[in-house]
Amino acid sequence: MEPSTLTVLYDGDCAFCASTASLLRRLDRRRRLRLVQLHEASVPGQPSLDQLVDTLHAVDAEGRWWAGGDALIEISRRVPPLRPLMWLAQLPLARPAINLGYRVVAANRHLISRLLNLKACTRDAPRQ
Repeated sequence: MEPSTLTVLYDGDCAFCASTASLLRRLDRRRRLRLVQLHEASVPGQPSLDQLVDTLHAVDAEGRWWAGGDALIEISRRVPPLRPLMWLAQLPLARPAINLGYRVVAANRHLISRLLNLKACTRDAPRQ
């Protein structure tokens, strides 16, 4: 059974997040993802804007929500080039490791944007 379409809410004001969404669009040849900037999103049951800005969120057609690393795993179920992440997540202790990795990247997305020579996130940028 093929997985349903997944709506992915991302921070369009963050260069790293927007670049990642652009990459997902290119990889998603079957059009299983609906990528929506969180500031334009209106999805039943969606978390608060503060929660959406801090963590990647995704929701399927049945109204089930995922956040952080769990959202990445759900994305990987729908995008064939990313399926190894889904398979990896089935190993013991892999899911907590994926979630930890996600939190580290999310907490450092401003730095990652600068290191990748992307326009830095305009909101909530670290003070220098």
